[in-house]
Amino acid sequence: MTTSPTAAFLKLAIANSELTQREIAQQAGLPKPNVLSMMKTGETKVPLNRIPALAKACGVDAASFIRIAMTEYHSEIWHMLETEFGANLTEDEEKLVEGWRYLTGHASTKAPFRPQKRSLASIIVELSKLADHFQIEEEKQDDLDRLLDDI
Repeated sequence: MTTSPTAAFLKLAIANSELTQREIAQQAGLPKPNVLSMMKTGETKVPLNRIPALAKACGVDAASFIRIAMTEYHSEIWHMLETEFGANLTEDEEKLVEGWRYLTGHASTKAPFRPQKRSLASIIVELSKLADHFQIEEEKQDDLDRLLDDI
């Protein structure tokens, strides 16, 4: 099992993709699918310039993928970039942050716009569903632990 967060993210993205590993490799411009295998096991690093194409092929957020890779591979540079330019958040993450600031009294605006309130409400509903989904009986905990170890 790899300890690389970038490799783990890629492995999960490939597993959840509707494409085969060969198709993902082709769409990302990789010479052979075995290169992708080496990346997802952490045997070789994921080239930063391939992340946008890999993210697109796997159907995952490129910004999140880049953030994970930069944090792992170039943490000092990434920290400096975040400090100087701010965090690179997705649109949904920005809405969530602004909603949280509003709820805690630290909003940059007087109140979130109606769509932001709806987005925040939908995120809360989805998180609630996710929490319900992962409530399991105690005897099934070992199965879940093994599953998470495999990811």
